[in-house]
Amino acid sequence: MTAAGITQWDDSYPNRNVILQDIEHQQLWIYGEHFDACVTISRIADTTFIQRLVVSSSHQRNGLARFILKDILQKEENESEITQIKISTNTSNIPIKNLVTSLNFIPCRKYEMAGREQFGTFIEYVYPISNCK
Repeated sequence: MTAAGITQWDDSYPNRNVILQDIEHQQLWIYGEHFDACVTISRIADTTFIQRLVVSSSHQRNGLARFILKDILQKEENESEITQIKISTNTSNIPIKNLVTSLNFIPCRKYEMAGREQFGTFIEYVYPISNCK
């Protein structure tokens, strides 16, 4: 990410403890036989949060991130209690910003993350789910 000019993460985040918590809470989804990608999915009330989407460098630019997000959208749209899906990214992460807007996520706010101000501004995107099921 750093080589691509994306300032969202550094060597201290996400760290081993963050990943272990994702596993412990059964929120880490793994894709591919060789752990080609992973993403953290959590739910609070009627909202699903997508965090820490990572694709192995050997699988980038081949549609895997799009596949993962579409997979999440499809699964979460079938959950009757979920009304929205949120994902946040740093303003420097142009590829994910383009991807989520192409999947009809709507930018809803910009903010600085407490304790991570050195990473700059983040954007939160929302994918509204129709309750007409």
